[in-house]
Amino acid sequence: MGAARRLVDADTGEAIQYASYAFTGDHIQVDRARVAAITESKDFTPSLKVMVLWWIGLSLQGMAPLRATGADIAKKVGMTADAVGKINRKLLKQRILIERGRIGNCRLYRISPYIAFHGTGIEQREAIKTCNPPDIPRACPMGQVTRLSAGRSVQCGAG
Repeated sequence: MGAARRLVDADTGEAIQYASYAFTGDHIQVDRARVAAITESKDFTPSLKVMVLWWIGLSLQGMAPLRATGADIAKKVGMTADAVGKINRKLLKQRILIERGRIGNCRLYRISPYIAFHGTGIEQREAIKTCNPPDIPRACPMGQVTRLSAGRSVQCGAG
């Protein structure tokens, strides 16, 4: 354990309450609106939603890809390697996953930095310059669809 941190208000000299997060290990920043849109969308099956959450949970520091095969991932999430491959391809097409390299025939993915990022705000701003925003279908009232993309939402029923 390191030394206790004491924060002091520069103007008043009063102590500012501080507590570290109660997470075990590292934690990441998540775009709540995009994750809510994914979990509420009828276009995402429960398996797709589980895989999005799994990718968020396994997000590595910066833009580093996860070094795991489809078979490795399948064992961890209780799916077949074929199912994981199909889901990952769909998430890649919607730019929820991004490809960050290859080892032989094995593609290396990571979650889009627009959805979740493990790093500083400055690092996340640099990371989003390397990829396009995800294309996330979102349910609207009365069954109309809008998409969260490019940092904006299209109104229900419009275009």
